[in-house]
Amino acid sequence: MKTVLFVATAASAIVASADAGFLGFVGSVRNVGGNTVVDVFAGVSNASDKFLNVYNTVSDTVFVQKAGLATKSWKPDANGFTSTRNTLDDSFMTAGTFSGGQYGGEYYASANTNGDPNFTGTSWNATPGSALATTIPNLAGWYTGDPTSVDNVTESLLGMIGRQDLSGGAAATRGIWVAHFVVAGNNAVINFSAFTSIKDGVSGAVSQSQSSGSFNAIPAPGALALLGLAGFASRRRRA
Repeated sequence: MKTVLFVATAASAIVASADAGFLGFVGSVRNVGGNTVVDVFAGVSNASDKFLNVYNTVSDTVFVQKAGLATKSWKPDANGFTSTRNTLDDSFMTAGTFSGGQYGGEYYASANTNGDPNFTGTSWNATPGSALATTIPNLAGWYTGDPTSVDNVTESLLGMIGRQDLSGGAAATRGIWVAHFVVAGNNAVINFSAFTSIKDGVSGAVSQSQSSGSFNAIPAPGALALLGLAGFASRRRRA
C-alpha cells in the first residue's frame, strides 16, 4: 500500500450541488514498515453518487513504484486479480474498485481506469525500458471508461483507520477509491492538489471541485495503536 500527504489549500468549487457532489479528498494514512501509505478517496455524501474523473493534478512528491512492466507506471495492472504482490511498494491510480467489492478482504483497482493525455511519456503506459514513474506529471488526470459501472460506486468511510481530510473532505460520509500512494520513509508529507468530477446520484447534476491539503502519518494522541494495522482495507493494483 502507499502513503501520501497533501499541503492544505482552500477548496475551489466550480459547480456545486447543494445536496451532494465532490466534497473533498479523504485519505487512510498510516506508516507501514519503512514507508508512508495512503489510500485516497473522492469524498461524497450520497450513496448513489458516481465518480467520473480526477484532473489537473499537481504534486511535487516522489512516490515509490514497483519494478515491472505492469507495475512501474500509474496505470493499474488490469491483467487479473490473482496477484499475491503486496502493494506496500507500489503507487497507482484507480477509478473505484473492481466489481465494487472485496475479494478475500482485499480491494482491487478498476479495469475501467484510463489516463488522460497529461500522463505524458511512459508515465501511464510503460515500456520494457522505461524508468519508474515516481512523479505525477503536471495536470495529469484519470477517468472511468464506464460511468455506469459498479466499480465506481461509493463505499462508507465509517471506521476508516488513520482518516485525514483535505479541504472539504471532513463533510464526506462516503467515498470512491481513486489512488494508492506509497512514499519512502515514515511520516512523509505529500503535496497534492486536484479537481474531481462527480455525478450526483440524487439530482443527476455533475459537480467539479478542487481539493488540496496535507496527509501526514504522524499519529494523533490515542492513535498510536492503529499504526501497525493493515489500514482501512488491504488494496491491490490488479483489477
